[in-house]
Amino acid sequence: MKCAEIMTADPRFCIPEDNIAVAAGIMWDYDLGAIPVVRDMQNNELVGFITDRDMAMHVVKHSFKHPDEVKVSDCMSTNLVTCGKEDTLETAMNLMAENKIRRVPVVDDNGCCVGILSQTDIFAKSEGMEDAVIAMMQQVCSKCDDKAEEKNLPVSENEIK
Repeated sequence: MKCAEIMTADPRFCIPEDNIAVAAGIMWDYDLGAIPVVRDMQNNELVGFITDRDMAMHVVKHSFKHPDEVKVSDCMSTNLVTCGKEDTLETAMNLMAENKIRRVPVVDDNGCCVGILSQTDIFAKSEGMEDAVIAMMQQVCSKCDDKAEEKNLPVSENEIK
C-alpha cells in the first residue's frame, strides 16, 4: 500500500511569518494537532512542521508573549522527516517508529507538501497489518519513557508513589 492511498491529502498550511494565533486557529477550526509550514501558499514547499505542543511549550517556557506576538518560525520544527507519495506504508511506519513521531508530511518530487500521514490514517486504513501497527506504536510511544528517564523522572504510576 502506498502513502498516497491512505494519507490525508490537501492539508491546511501556515507560513513561517504567521503568528501562532493563526496556526492555533487553523488547528481549532479543523481539529488538527499539527500543521505543515510552507514557504508560501503558492507552491507549498515544506519548510517546517508545527504542533499544538510546540506552540504551548514555546509560549510557556520561552517567551510568555501573547500568541499574536510569536511567529510560527519561532516554534516550528525544521529537522523534518518526510516520505513520498509513492513510498510504501511500511516505509512510512518505519520512519515514524525510528524517529518516534506520530505524523509524517508527504511530499512530492519538488519537496511540496501534498499530504500528511498520521497514526490515525494508518489505524483507519491498515486492515490486516495490526501487528506491524502495534509494533510501530510501541516504538513511537516509548519516546515519552526515554525522555523521562533522561531527566530522571518517574516513567510509571508505581514510581510516582
